[in-house]
Amino acid sequence: MIGALLLASALQQTPRAFVENPAPAEEGIRFHASLEAGALALSSGLGANGLDGFVSVFPRLGVKGGEEFEFEMGAPLRVRLIDTEPSQLQADHAGRLRREDWDELSDFGQLVRELRIGRDDGMLQLRAGAFSTWTLGAGWLVNRYNNNLSPDYHPAGANFVAYLGPTRVEVFASDVLAARLFAGEFRLDLGRVLSDQDTAFDRFLLSVDVAHDFGRAGGTTPSLSAASLGLQAGVMRSDTFQLWLQAAAGARADTLIESVPDYGATIGVVVRGKPDPSLDITGRLEGRRQGGRFRFGFFGAGYELARFSGVGLSATPLAEEVLPGTFSGYGEVAAAVIPLNPEDLALSVSASGEYFVTTGRVDADAALQLHLPGDKTVGELRVILTDLTGLPRYSVAAELRHRFLPALYGVLMGGTVYFPQAEGHLLQGFTAGLGVGVDFQR
Repeated sequence: MIGALLLASALQQTPRAFVENPAPAEEGIRFHASLEAGALALSSGLGANGLDGFVSVFPRLGVKGGEEFEFEMGAPLRVRLIDTEPSQLQADHAGRLRREDWDELSDFGQLVRELRIGRDDGMLQLRAGAFSTWTLGAGWLVNRYNNNLSPDYHPAGANFVAYLGPTRVEVFASDVLAARLFAGEFRLDLGRVLSDQDTAFDRFLLSVDVAHDFGRAGGTTPSLSAASLGLQAGVMRSDTFQLWLQAAAGARADTLIESVPDYGATIGVVVRGKPDPSLDITGRLEGRRQGGRFRFGFFGAGYELARFSGVGLSATPLAEEVLPGTFSGYGEVAAAVIPLNPEDLALSVSASGEYFVTTGRVDADAALQLHLPGDKTVGELRVILTDLTGLPRYSVAAELRHRFLPALYGVLMGGTVYFPQAEGHLLQGFTAGLGVGVDFQR
């Protein structure tokens, strides 16, 4: 399961500047449960990478209390039935749970499907579970990050946000059970500090971002640290339109090599419009100067693969990859079609791309979540493309769900998978599954 897609935009972390009147809070406590069962084909991740067959059972149980609390737990249990490349270790576990799903502490994080405490427009917010397109601040370090790209590594991440007067503090952990990626942002609202006029509030934002990956779970990789300093200014703001200018400088915080310029700078513009209540569109465009062992959006959509091989399947890890000093252009667009009633279309789509002038390298990423009218059919798609003009790597995940009866639905999924190997390279494979599910809520 891919998980719910987040609308990743540069204004994602400035909620108070564009907040609608909150919907009435849901009252009471609601429980929900579901059970999915089906057949799954998954590459073995060994040797010739043959295709293994599994029976998959996925129980889930959740509770929701109004708009400020939600918790869901459960995990897919995959029992191996067909082993195309049996090793002694696998043979000993034939007919049992897939060992790779539970062979490190981080894998037990997958039991937490979702945890949410606090409202999006509240003073304190906590989220935990899987993250598919998560962005820290304006995305200068962590941008559209996905912590569940590996088929053998299933961490639960966590994100905490607190507003304290004119400051906003956010911390993030990609894996709460291991020493992996930790990131944080301290943001100061200069308008609230320098003025007592409401028109200056949430308009001039100074932020400091830091991120560090210990690289000690889901496979061992070189550690990586980076930091950035950024400024955002709201030039135009209304109920239907916003225009922001932004600039930042960033650098590696763990390399001191004089011959390699491990730093960069960027300047750009963000535009957001809401022409009507059912449509929300955001666009972002930046010009960047970067090189050496630093680039903006370091911890991006494909980072969980790039930390083993920056591009392709057996290249240098991203932490050690040296990028020639270059200019690049980065663009991102996100759109949401918001249903006004259950019979309307619901759509969330976002895409980003970066072109490096000197090398001609192209990276791209797209995410889609679609609810067809009637709310019986739901589709999700994630495509991550790395170095299309050099050593390309393609990551695709798709899922389709259709409800046949009030409590019965079908599931179809498929995509590519990459298995980190002991030698440090990636082994490409694919997966596909078909199943049915039952659910209820009260």
